[in-house]
Amino acid sequence: MLYRLIAFSTCFSLAWLTLSSQLSSQAGEILGSFPQLRLAETGESREDDEENGQRTPPCDPGGCPRPLMNRNIPHLITPRNSFVAGDRLLIRWYQPDGIDRYTVTLRRRRDGAMWTETVSGDSFVYEGDFLEPETWVVVTVDAHNGEQEGSSQFSVLSQEEQNQLHQQRSEQISPDLTPLEALFIEVELYEQFQAIANSIDRLYQAIATSPEHPDLYCRLASLYETHYPELEPLNLADNLQEQAAQRGATCDSR
Repeated sequence: MLYRLIAFSTCFSLAWLTLSSQLSSQAGEILGSFPQLRLAETGESREDDEENGQRTPPCDPGGCPRPLMNRNIPHLITPRNSFVAGDRLLIRWYQPDGIDRYTVTLRRRRDGAMWTETVSGDSFVYEGDFLEPETWVVVTVDAHNGEQEGSSQFSVLSQEEQNQLHQQRSEQISPDLTPLEALFIEVELYEQFQAIANSIDRLYQAIATSPEHPDLYCRLASLYETHYPELEPLNLADNLQEQAAQRGATCDSR
């Protein structure tokens, strides 16, 4: 009887170990698929997480306070996983050293239609059919330097949402406001509708025409810090805050 009990216990233990191993393996496979699923659902680009490896300049003697980022990739700055409103789209990217010519491509997710243009500099304004309401578009920028493309995506707000935005803007922006006050209300409204690309575009337009206002640089830096912390290694917010400081203002940093 004792032998049978020992044999039964041994068999039960072996069976349990086998089952546990199988369950662990299956759980590992399921969990392993979660990052890819999240990447597909949120539209995040794999290039956001790329490290620079050997081609990144080494850290200074004080160490690396920030994660490395491949500065040979034209990382998309805007639009970047956000909504877009209206018939104007500012496409802006990080400009790797020594490169001035880029191929910008828009691909409409609905039917695969593509628009391509070769441009100079670090930005381009697109105005075309891909900005129709409820259009989902993938943006890529190719530096033709052997590195991967910078990529991201955006979705155009529905016509109803855009009408709501315009109505709120007309209600909140009164004639007695200064141009700067009206601008900041508009930027805030775009941000509330998650049209971050429009907020960034309006601020860059204002800086181009009124570069003497430090608050413009601070507000733009705040947008980058709040919505695109993954771009922190590119020093976008820091550079804007420095420009504000040169004009006599200190930006509130998160």
